[in-house]
Amino acid sequence: METFADNPSNIWAIVPVKRLSHAKQRLAPVLSRNERVKLARTMLHEVLTTLCASDLAGIMVVTSDPMVANLASLFDARVVPDAMETGVNAAVQQGLTALGPTASALVIPADVPFATAGDLRAIIDELQQYPVVLAPALSDGGTNALAMQAPDMIVPKFGEDSYLRHQMQSRAKGFACGVVSSDGIGRDIDRPQDLVAPMMTRKYSLTAALLLELNISTRLGVGALPLCVRHM
Repeated sequence: METFADNPSNIWAIVPVKRLSHAKQRLAPVLSRNERVKLARTMLHEVLTTLCASDLAGIMVVTSDPMVANLASLFDARVVPDAMETGVNAAVQQGLTALGPTASALVIPADVPFATAGDLRAIIDELQQYPVVLAPALSDGGTNALAMQAPDMIVPKFGEDSYLRHQMQSRAKGFACGVVSSDGIGRDIDRPQDLVAPMMTRKYSLTAALLLELNISTRLGVGALPLCVRHM
């Protein structure tokens, strides 16, 4: 059977995406349902764009949402139906199973729109040295990317404090674990307080532009934005 050493470039991204109508419910205090759908779709668009600019064998999107499937097809992503719809970890596991035993996996959520091709390059480079590579979230102790030389090295346990759980799993199985930390891939959007920082950056993004359009700073009472953001 082919191993990572035989074909280290056979790395597939797996992006689990729930139905957009169910997305980002913790943002309900500041965003309407339609706004949350638009935000989730915009973030996914940015994640897929970044993945397409990275050195990957392919992209797989696990979802039960036809709208997501249609968007994924525009990026030539393989769509795997989320037959279970029981959460992100079940969706990731379905993707890993569909991937087969000989490919490597890079699992990345759909809500990390500020991840860069450089971030992903760093993860891929680390994967040449470590069987498991993690990118920690800047908040909540979560995991914003999980890469594995083989799809069954550890069991995905995404969620709060998952970074430590993934590290402990790797250690228990005797796998050295690489870590890639950055402000880009480390920043996700899950809670109202996560909406401010994206608009304070000088770098343009579709997500930041949407939040500016939605006047999030006023809704959250954070005052005027820097001039460079208002002229985005």
